[in-house]
Amino acid sequence: MRTRSNWDDLLPMDEITLAAKHLVTVWSSVSMADPKHFKYTSREPDLTERLHSFLVRFSSESGLTGMWINESQDTFYSNKGEVRGRNRKDITYFSNLSGIRLTLVFEFKKLTKSNLATYRGVNGMQRFVDGNYAIGESLAVMVALIKEDRVNTIEALNRSLSQKGVQNELRMVHDGNKKYIRRPSKVFNGIAEFDTEHRRPSEKSPPNGTTTLAHIFLGFST
Repeated sequence: MRTRSNWDDLLPMDEITLAAKHLVTVWSSVSMADPKHFKYTSREPDLTERLHSFLVRFSSESGLTGMWINESQDTFYSNKGEVRGRNRKDITYFSNLSGIRLTLVFEFKKLTKSNLATYRGVNGMQRFVDGNYAIGESLAVMVALIKEDRVNTIEALNRSLSQKGVQNELRMVHDGNKKYIRRPSKVFNGIAEFDTEHRRPSEKSPPNGTTTLAHIFLGFST
């Protein structure tokens, strides 16, 4: 039996769960109160920037003392000092309250039944596999923004992630019961729909060898 990812042994799960719950709660509240600015046709960066402002505003009320960061940028250099690339992470929660450095990356992506490949691809899940997101982190979050038909859209994504070719491409690994999709979510039960686990290149891998992605699905009021 394969050893399960031990992200829960490496991270302060109480604080992480509170951060994820805070993000979902704030989104639900402000998207309902301000449908003019929280609408599906808005650009993803505009949505996350506006959401970030409310996450910060209401953070103390939730009991969180860490920092919410929007569009943080990492620059990667070659051995000769030349810029190899840059990436911007949508929203990150950072804290060292527990004595353990916590960096939780939330990647937002619009999702429909017709753009599943985009959600999985180099600007989506792949950023946490072969890409440069959450390097050395054992846990991260994909946040899908769904306009309508929530149930069928989530099921379409599940079918997509159940294909062997997709699993190989995303370097997905199964648990001891041969499950590649852990549903319901073991990371954020009642907050995320499901989890997937991915083996990363050694230079990007956390101590346990894999990054687990919790998948959260958010909707719009109109």
